[in-house]
Amino acid sequence: MIRTLTAQRRILALALLAFTLRAVVRFARGDDELWTQGYTFYLDLARSLADGHGYSLGDGAATAMRVPLYPLLLAAVTGGERAFAALVVVQSLIGAGTVWCGARLATRWFGATAGVCAAALLAIYPYYVIHDTALQETGLFTLLTALSVLALLTARERGSLLFGALGGLALALAVLTRSMLVPFALLAPLWLALATKGRAARRIATAASCAAALALGLLPWLAYTRSVTGDAVLDTQSGMMFWRGNNPETFSRYPSESMDLSARVAFAALDPSARTELHAIGPDALARDRWFLQRGLDYVVEHPGQALWGAAQKLAAAFGPLPSPRRGGLADVVHLLSYGPVLLLAAFGMWSARKREGGSERALVYALGLSFIAVTAAFFGHTSHRAFLDVYLVVFASLPLSALLPRLLSSR
Repeated sequence: MIRTLTAQRRILALALLAFTLRAVVRFARGDDELWTQGYTFYLDLARSLADGHGYSLGDGAATAMRVPLYPLLLAAVTGGERAFAALVVVQSLIGAGTVWCGARLATRWFGATAGVCAAALLAIYPYYVIHDTALQETGLFTLLTALSVLALLTARERGSLLFGALGGLALALAVLTRSMLVPFALLAPLWLALATKGRAARRIATAASCAAALALGLLPWLAYTRSVTGDAVLDTQSGMMFWRGNNPETFSRYPSESMDLSARVAFAALDPSARTELHAIGPDALARDRWFLQRGLDYVVEHPGQALWGAAQKLAAAFGPLPSPRRGGLADVVHLLSYGPVLLLAAFGMWSARKREGGSERALVYALGLSFIAVTAAFFGHTSHRAFLDVYLVVFASLPLSALLPRLLSSR
């Protein structure tokens, strides 16, 4: 077994390795790929923010199409310009922070050796090495979600109002990075109320501090969207995303290709009456989003069998051993040989951990996974959507690895 102090030093060294790997790989790949293959609309939003034109795609019209935290980070780091080096450094630091969080969680549940194993896996995990520095919100979302889990676990253990509030704030920031976390964010205060140690009054107070911080963290954005759209919503694309995942053409190109391509096929297949309805709505983003939501709901009601089978296919795409969308060749093989073993070891680790102490703590992570499953079944999922859960898969995988490591060392 590894001593605690030695483990902490190794975890810090592995976090440094993670930062270095991410930065070196991105610098080696060059900046052209970053600016052309990422979600470039994020840079448009960041540029508008940095120039003082508000949250806009550059046309001067205020938008609430996506939650704002990642564009705000881009604006702060790059000033809305293509500041390649600055963005790579900051997002590599975010990736290193995720390594530390995963190691901290593994140490908490399974011991110091498991913490080092988790840090080592996360540091070199190929998907994270590549995508933590991409022009997308996945890396930031992964870190904020992990920080919220650690804060909530500490709040539960200590009955701490401070850590309850920190957990709620981290949840709010994560929701403002990717709104699909809403179901889990709403469950977290309830979990604190049930699982926090101490008397009932303490449990309720801890849960209330989490809920209050969550609400206060979301309030400014909800006030903004109300002023822009006329209603307090998180974004104006959720309904469209639901329709994308629930229409006759959903699987025309997805999951082997991007859902964006299936959406183009579905939009081209709209009948003339539907196009007339949509045209009559005009530029009202919220009304258009609700129109798409209703179309998706109508499809589910009219085709329940296809919707259920589609939900199973979406989950297979999100959790499958091959990436969705496929990258082809070496990229698919690397993903299979890295994610596949982690998934198998994690399943074994979950089974092995069932009789250990801390089951109520691990229930929080299980709730996080179940909330993602529910959202994916209802909407759709790519590998990038699931990637934030890989931290916890690695944590569970560290349990059998930590049992195996001493045996390997002793045999040598």
